Amino acid sequence: MPSLNLTSSPDDRLAILGGTPTRSAQFLVEPMTGVEEEQFVLQALREKSFSRYIGMAVDEAVLRYTSAEAAALSDYWHVLGGPHVRAFAADFAAAMQVPFAIPVSSATSGLSIALAAAGVGPGDEVIAPAISFSATAMSVLMFNSIPVFVDVDPQTFCIDPNAVERAITPHTRAIMPVHLAGNISDMNALAAIASKHDLVIIEDACQAIGGTLDGVKAGAIGDAGVFSLQQSKNIMTGEGGMIITKNPEIARRARLIANHGELQFDERATVEDLANIVGFNFRMPELCAAVGRAQIAKLDRVNVWRTNNYRILCKEIANLPGLRVADLSPRTIKNSVAIPHFLVAHYDSATMGIPRSIFVAALRAEGIPVGTGYSRPLYLNPTFTKKTAYGSKGSPWSDSAYKGNVSYSPQQCPVAERLLNEEFLWFYHIAYSCTEDDMRDIGRAVRKVVAARKELFAAVPSLMEKTHGHSAGRIGVDPNQVKGAKAIGSGKND
Repeated sequence: MPSLNLTSSPDDRLAILGGTPTRSAQFLVEPMTGVEEEQFVLQALREKSFSRYIGMAVDEAVLRYTSAEAAALSDYWHVLGGPHVRAFAADFAAAMQVPFAIPVSSATSGLSIALAAAGVGPGDEVIAPAISFSATAMSVLMFNSIPVFVDVDPQTFCIDPNAVERAITPHTRAIMPVHLAGNISDMNALAAIASKHDLVIIEDACQAIGGTLDGVKAGAIGDAGVFSLQQSKNIMTGEGGMIITKNPEIARRARLIANHGELQFDERATVEDLANIVGFNFRMPELCAAVGRAQIAKLDRVNVWRTNNYRILCKEIANLPGLRVADLSPRTIKNSVAIPHFLVAHYDSATMGIPRSIFVAALRAEGIPVGTGYSRPLYLNPTFTKKTAYGSKGSPWSDSAYKGNVSYSPQQCPVAERLLNEEFLWFYHIAYSCTEDDMRDIGRAVRKVVAARKELFAAVPSLMEKTHGHSAGRIGVDPNQVKGAKAIGSGKND
């Protein structure tokens, strides 16, 4: 057991050992909404504008309109969406400094659409990082492409370009970097690889909206980028997503795929015209877009809020034995400006002297939600280990279109497994409307648990049955766990 660098007093007995929790109030994380959202939604309601899309053949030039040009159209019904969808797309494109933004039903559908619009199809391999939300991997399967998972950089947690280079085969068609936790992937290295091997890059920028690399917005660096607008993200439309691109052909095809694109063609259509253009409906409704119009104007405000809370929490938990706050903009990625999506810390069980699961359980008993990241690397999802997605005969891996032999097995990405199984601590609650006082409550609780690690070490045998290997951490703490407790911190929210 390492020597303690901190001291504790009898009054600081841990809640998990029968003491008083640091905090009894739940953390309040909610979208930054107000009168602006109400005004746009009421406008849509009064106009009875719920979905103003129309599926029909149009002049090909229309499908290549920039988002700003589309928003300027007077049509109330349109193949590119109604007035709120087109206005939201134009505002989003302007914020991301690109000509095209395509609102869609989710980031999952957006990633699938972007891949298909870029020409990725059945049997093509898409290289993705081992650490991400499952939607990243599942989106590759939509058009019967094959995910290939590679390891991540231990500093950024984003895809490792060296691992990407090693994974390329004659069947590789695309790279899908994920800007995890707000960190920007090494896009310069990935761009060089893509150019060398004639690959497309589709960015999963769901956790990095507003971040930049060399002055270019995350999502606008590759061939296309995709954002999530689900409620947990920096800005939101409830559910929804957005594709951005500088490429008019990708924009044209993405718009077709999202809106029953087969209606655009007659018997004169070529095989190339029809490839990946299937009659899907991945559209964003007008009411969601109405919310989005108000939300995109608040992007800088919510990002400043997250960044300020992140900096305060960094100071609160700095220089503690067994914990190391991860760099948000590691020196390995020059000229990047990251927007923190949550705070990541590395846990060292050898220095701390207790298992990570015990530390997490003790901190949650103090009223502090903390997570350990995704429960497993993507390649250990049963869909991949059993190689069965469509039907029960192994499709798409068993399909004749696939000529490769990808494998999914434990230990194939050791950095990812070490981070997920041993090191990750994720503090989600830096978002609006958590306050500086909330950050100090988290810091107080972390320091309290670290100071009492000797007592925790002694209690490990009796606590093991109360702990779990992984915890999402986002949903907060069971109020019954701290019911009637007297909070040490204020727990106040704006």
